[in-house]
Amino acid sequence: MPANLTPQFIKARERSHKATTPEEKLAALEDMLATIPKHKGTTKMVGDIRKQIGKLRDVSLRAKKGRGGGTGYDHVAKEGAGQAVLVGAPNSGKSSLVAALTNARPEVADYPFSTLVPVPGMMRFEDVPVQLVDLPPLSAEYTEPWVYSLIRAADVALIVLGLDEIDLLEGRLEEILLWIEERRIELVVDRLSSEEGADHVIQVPARIVLTKADLVRDAGTVLAGLPFPGVAVSTLSGEGLDGFARMTFDALKVIRIYTKLPSKKPDLKEPYTLPAGSTALDAVRIVHGEFAERLKYVRIWGSGRFDGQQVPSDYRLADGDIVEIHVA
Repeated sequence: MPANLTPQFIKARERSHKATTPEEKLAALEDMLATIPKHKGTTKMVGDIRKQIGKLRDVSLRAKKGRGGGTGYDHVAKEGAGQAVLVGAPNSGKSSLVAALTNARPEVADYPFSTLVPVPGMMRFEDVPVQLVDLPPLSAEYTEPWVYSLIRAADVALIVLGLDEIDLLEGRLEEILLWIEERRIELVVDRLSSEEGADHVIQVPARIVLTKADLVRDAGTVLAGLPFPGVAVSTLSGEGLDGFARMTFDALKVIRIYTKLPSKKPDLKEPYTLPAGSTALDAVRIVHGEFAERLKYVRIWGSGRFDGQQVPSDYRLADGDIVEIHVA
């Protein structure tokens, strides 16, 4: 059944698309709901509009409650091996990616600004969870300040660009990098320091994600010309999703450590994660703080010259090492 949309509804929808603040978008959506013809052909559209209005009203309510101390969105507790935030322009495919790889259910729509609040979800890479956070889109008109606060605090920033706009891709990337740089955030391939510099600039590792790879033949050529390592993915075909998980885990610069009791088989189900470069003593501390004071020696399987090798406490561990702790 045709929708037979009224001129008033179409004008309200255009205002919604051009809205630069939650308040403007809410007003436009309410006008859309008031002017849309109500019949079987518009049932889904009415439901979508009502869902968006509900989310925006919730955002407005939380903002009012938190006024004077922020909206409460400027912090997402980190979980798993690390936190990666997805950064991009409207309709770049961030929400579809999070929905495909995690247990989260962000709003996935073909209109801009459907993501209004941070949406965290847990992605599995082999045997470890990695936290992905879908952020509201960055825009030249307006972006909530707390979005940049979340980028500053992240372990990795994933810049998401859609290959459906391949002619605009480099320009969009330049805009995103400029907006982030203006907020004293330096996106880098490898972070030299996690501390804020004297000029209040913080370094955040970054990677590129090209979505909608099913629309182009050779996304690798596009990636080769970009300033950060990246991967091309398609949530429709599944192309590149495994590579995305691997790239994100590698960018976190962490290692997985497994443990075993003397004369027992190792526990290979739930690894500990530590920063790359961690020592045997660091592993002991994360397993049990008191063990460090009573430590006699450590044996490792994996990166040693031979399995079960006894190593000093300052021995640097590698990803996948198995640690056996002996205490007094």
